[in-house]
Amino acid sequence: MDVKQCAGCGQEKPLSAYTKRSGSTSRRGTCRACLRRLKRDRQQAPPRLEFEPNETAVEVEAGDAPAAAKPKRKRRRRRRKTGAVSGGRPGSWKTKTPAGTPAVRPPEKHITPLEGPFTYKTSLLNDRGRGWIRLRGYRDTGKHWSTEIPTEMAVRMVKEGAAGIIGPGLIHKLYTKTDFRLLILQRDDYVCHYCGRYGDTIDHVLPKSKGGLSTPSNCVCACADCNLKKADSLEYRYDDYI
Repeated sequence: MDVKQCAGCGQEKPLSAYTKRSGSTSRRGTCRACLRRLKRDRQQAPPRLEFEPNETAVEVEAGDAPAAAKPKRKRRRRRRKTGAVSGGRPGSWKTKTPAGTPAVRPPEKHITPLEGPFTYKTSLLNDRGRGWIRLRGYRDTGKHWSTEIPTEMAVRMVKEGAAGIIGPGLIHKLYTKTDFRLLILQRDDYVCHYCGRYGDTIDHVLPKSKGGLSTPSNCVCACADCNLKKADSLEYRYDDYI
């Protein structure tokens, strides 16, 4: 019979008196009797006291390790950079206002097109037979975006003052979405193009459903009533009886 010396009591006992190790055929070094005795001693031990920084006693039972408090992670909020002239993402293509200048809020905000190495000769555009031109721009948050549009649409955007040409296969939008809306409203002095009353919405003269683009040449200021009544019609005339 194979025997083994117990690490707890020092006696030689048969292998059946020891528990098996998990995932292995070998036996533990302490017999079952010693393991039960150690467990019973831990349960009968008096609770110990631990003190927190505020001098309050906390009872912790024997054998239970105190849970370590995990430090809370602080969220860092990204602050938007103010003090840059409207027209796109802060960078080498933009002129920044002096430090300490408060940001101008719409509708008093002066809208200027994005400055950059642009050209507006549509004859320079070349899609190399693919039929697509890459268009890129900036969101209101300053993030960059890009997509591909048909060559015909790219030519129209440049001609109608909505984009500038950077290279034969690349154009860049001159206004963000918010700046473009303010540009049209300020250009038309917040006067409806159809009825002459106060307007605060943008209407596409050639509707987008019929191929119209969001460009300065195709958009006008309109009041909410005229914009709703015109819908996607090509010919609309304001009538008091409507």
